Amino acid sequence: MHDIKNLQFFDSNVCVGKVGQKHVLQRWKTEDILAEMDRCGVAGALVYHGLAKVYSPQYGNRLLEEELKKSKRLAGCWIVMPHHMGDFPEPLEVVKQMKEKGIVAARILPKTNRYNPDERTIGQLLSAIENAGFPLIVDASEIEFGQLSDILARHPALTVVLQGLSWGMERKLLPVMDEFINLCTDFSTLQSNEMVEIAYERYGADRLIFGSGMPYRSLGAARAFIDYARIPDEAKILIAGGNLMRLTGLELPEQKLPDQDEVTLQAAQGLPLTIPVYDSHTHLIEENGRTGGGRAFLRGDIDHMINAYRAIGINKMSIAPWVGIEGDSEAGNEVAQRAIRKYPDEVVGYVTIDPNYITDVEGEARKWYSEKGFRGMKPYYWTSRTRYTDEVYRPWFKMANRMRLYALLDPGAYSDAQYLEDIETLASLYPDISLFMDHAGRSFEVAVEYGRLAKKYPNIYLQLTFTTVTWGVIEYFVKEVGVEKILFGTDSPMRDPRPQLGWLAYANISYEDKKAIFGGNMIKIMERYCGI
Repeated sequence: MHDIKNLQFFDSNVCVGKVGQKHVLQRWKTEDILAEMDRCGVAGALVYHGLAKVYSPQYGNRLLEEELKKSKRLAGCWIVMPHHMGDFPEPLEVVKQMKEKGIVAARILPKTNRYNPDERTIGQLLSAIENAGFPLIVDASEIEFGQLSDILARHPALTVVLQGLSWGMERKLLPVMDEFINLCTDFSTLQSNEMVEIAYERYGADRLIFGSGMPYRSLGAARAFIDYARIPDEAKILIAGGNLMRLTGLELPEQKLPDQDEVTLQAAQGLPLTIPVYDSHTHLIEENGRTGGGRAFLRGDIDHMINAYRAIGINKMSIAPWVGIEGDSEAGNEVAQRAIRKYPDEVVGYVTIDPNYITDVEGEARKWYSEKGFRGMKPYYWTSRTRYTDEVYRPWFKMANRMRLYALLDPGAYSDAQYLEDIETLASLYPDISLFMDHAGRSFEVAVEYGRLAKKYPNIYLQLTFTTVTWGVIEYFVKEVGVEKILFGTDSPMRDPRPQLGWLAYANISYEDKKAIFGGNMIKIMERYCGI
């Protein structure tokens, strides 16, 4: 009988081998992936070769054979394409070779390989895969939903696993899943708030597949989304690995429960973390709200968020309600104030001010700091198109500097150079404001540039949160910038908080470093507050 405290994970979404445009800091070797699977307690992985994707399916599929020899825990997935040009075998020959090589799944890349995924072009190929019983994997970036629907309708016995969906694509996904029972999805980037629960309640567990996006994304982030899911144990077993084992006909060995420290052990068992955890970047939908920025914000009100946070061990959150940063800053501050009144020990507020509507920025700021006790500031260039260094904000920043507040500064709509310039200017002018460079871990390219400023200025901090959950970037920050400069955040309820928590919980850093990033650093920043 399987022990639910140690789920058997089988990763459906892993790339091995060389691939173009790799960042120098990005790990890529199969041995590195296997070592991370051991650390995270993942039993197996369905893998394709990077050069089969970016160069040639024939070339990369041959190279995959050598990578598969490195571990019996790796299962092979070929990238396949149409045969009409003569540079790829005919469909029946493809299936024959897959069976001979022990390959258990196929992946198509219509946009990358420059063909239309219509019946005329790949109908024979899909029929061969369908008749052989192989699952077909496709990334959402490679196909339109209309094309996907046509494939599902014409090949009802073909199981299609759709990967790479981002949060905010639910309105496109759900109608297709409603109609076609042969469509499955993974959660590697589909990190919408409570998406695992929503999908389970709607479809059951049989069509939900665990996938990470390794080696680009954190394996621990993907695992935490399932371990912390509030669904029956039997459903977790299927999603973690049972469904993929059924689709591929494989059985995997049990894997040791990750126990490198207390944080990882608790996360692996879906238990609330017992160290102090402070979410320095949270949003909120208003009471009875369901939509924000055109996206569904289900279960994103303060009551649902508090329940979700308590279940994973987040003790306190700094919130900037979504309505406030999307155009009605006054309403946003009121939403935050009501949340603080309801949960005063768990909620702290960011003040949002849009100078396009507020003529007295200083007076508005003073009201929320002196009368309401807010602690943070959240100007938002994406909506206001007012640079953070603009003169209109100067009274606000001066006040915040006197009070030793903290500022959440999103780079959205800025050019990279302009954002770095403005952060450096603010760091020099306002040395007593703790400046949070938002989404600092979204890529290694960004991490290097943001880290350079954080090392230079004592009041600049790096906030992690992003859907990419970049594998290895937290370790890079700890080594190159210093653990005292890194902050935990989730950006929920746009993104679900659990992958963000898993990203840090499974990072290959010390227990003390995790304690500092999860809450210790933010606690010190809060303690600097000196009042109006």
